[in-house]
Amino acid sequence: MTFLKENYPIVGFIVAYLITKNLILAAAIWSGLTLVQMIVHYFTKKEVKKSHVALFFVGLALVALAYYFDDDDFIKWKTSIAVWAGALFILIRQFASNKYVIQDLTKASGLIKDTAPKQLLAKVNWLWVVSLALYGGLNLYIAFNFSTDFWFYFKLISMFVLLFGLLITSIVMLKEHVHLEEEQPNQ
Repeated sequence: MTFLKENYPIVGFIVAYLITKNLILAAAIWSGLTLVQMIVHYFTKKEVKKSHVALFFVGLALVALAYYFDDDDFIKWKTSIAVWAGALFILIRQFASNKYVIQDLTKASGLIKDTAPKQLLAKVNWLWVVSLALYGGLNLYIAFNFSTDFWFYFKLISMFVLLFGLLITSIVMLKEHVHLEEEQPNQ
């Protein structure tokens, strides 16, 4: 239930596309639901992440261009723009404030120990940056060389696989610095 609560704009996008096969309409529904989500989040938590606002406005601009020119190719650019922005953010954050993506992602769980060497954390960051940059290019290749349906399913499945794969690979790379449950002696 938490997944739906936090991701209903994406779910709305998926359902709308599957029902209508209209990418522009599905993206417009995503935009509307994202606006609702940001408003609700603002009134309940008193803040909205700047990255969510930026992604919303990029998405909204691309939906407007797609609608105006009646060309869903604008929508297909959003994924690449988002992952390239993510890669750039990870890189800038590393150099500007010595923050690392895997620590951000596992902060709440405390999975990664504070003793992880900065050099290894930087390698993990570079893995994310390069992977996201390449994925952005692959997204455009698929978007402009295959059908919209193929691109939709590619995006739907590959984004999950990419992020899950990056998370697992990052944890394996940092295996010596991962908090594991202590085994309790048998009584």
